[in-house]
Amino acid sequence: MSFVRRMERIQKYLDENKLDVLLIDDHISLLYLTGLYLSAGILLISKQHSCLLVDGRYLAVAKSKSPYPVMPLDEEVVLEFFDEHGANLSKKIAFNSQKTSYKSYLKLVRLIDRLKEQKKVIDFKLVPVDDPLKDLMLIKDADEIAAMKKAADLTWRAFEHICLFLKEGLTERDVAIEFELFCKKNGAKALSFQPIIAFNKNTAFPHHNVSDTKLQKNDAVLIDVGVVVDDYCSDMTRMVFLGEPPTDIEKLYSIVKKAQNKALSVCKPGARIGDLDKMAREVMAQEGVEKLFIHSLGHGVGMQVHEYPRIKWDGEDKDLQLKPGMVITIEPGLYDPEVGGARYEDMVLITQEGYENFFSSV
Repeated sequence: MSFVRRMERIQKYLDENKLDVLLIDDHISLLYLTGLYLSAGILLISKQHSCLLVDGRYLAVAKSKSPYPVMPLDEEVVLEFFDEHGANLSKKIAFNSQKTSYKSYLKLVRLIDRLKEQKKVIDFKLVPVDDPLKDLMLIKDADEIAAMKKAADLTWRAFEHICLFLKEGLTERDVAIEFELFCKKNGAKALSFQPIIAFNKNTAFPHHNVSDTKLQKNDAVLIDVGVVVDDYCSDMTRMVFLGEPPTDIEKLYSIVKKAQNKALSVCKPGARIGDLDKMAREVMAQEGVEKLFIHSLGHGVGMQVHEYPRIKWDGEDKDLQLKPGMVITIEPGLYDPEVGGARYEDMVLITQEGYENFFSSV
């Protein structure tokens, strides 16, 4: 992956928005732009220059691996960068309003106040911007797609392993631990999220926390899992049945698979995000169960398992159009506290012609 190309895109963003300096300090954005794992650090970006500031723990590693000049994390260095780069009469210092903490913001305010005292003629302004990397991270390059395919492949192998592992008497916790052990032993850096393993009526809770509930004959099992490989996430949900499927849950599962197929049928460049969700809900409405669908249809996936956009008919991203290179989940679900629930989830890559599913369609 080309960090230089990513930086050029950010610098173009600065130019287009008439900003002088952008401050990046959240660890995911730092990883995306530098390839370094930093629990603390600041990347300062101007239209022509960039500088990575880290503390002593990371200084040696950053100097050997950073694609940009590295300096000690120090307020004076930040002040000097703000002072040197940008317009002569007015400098706009941007920060990510979505990810910069309030504590960090207050530090910035103090720094700007110091600059204003030192430079009487120049007007320094703090400008909040709404996640300047959002659109850049939305479209995945070939390396990112390859990493997510590797994560999806491992997730699928782990799912198959879990299906063979299931037996009466095991707890949800037992299954979650077995999944994690298999993934860690076979190349996962981490899990995308804590596994959601739900037996029988626990399937009615979309984000069920694993418990000591034991698996019994003829139970439904919901498995929502994902892993991190090469810094990128996967996400998948399937249901299996130990013996005869509970009739009510099996029916819900059949409906969500139909709803997913309907949404997938319109997954192609130019389709509106909101329309995907509407398609799935139309299927559910025809079956009289739409009210049991209590979350969005899906979300973007990348370095984080939940990324922009959120796929919902009335959400803030509803008018966003699908573009080649986007990776999203399609995960309709139906949940009835009286009987249980069902969800079916795939990750798909939007291609020039349509989409590519990262998981086997079973």
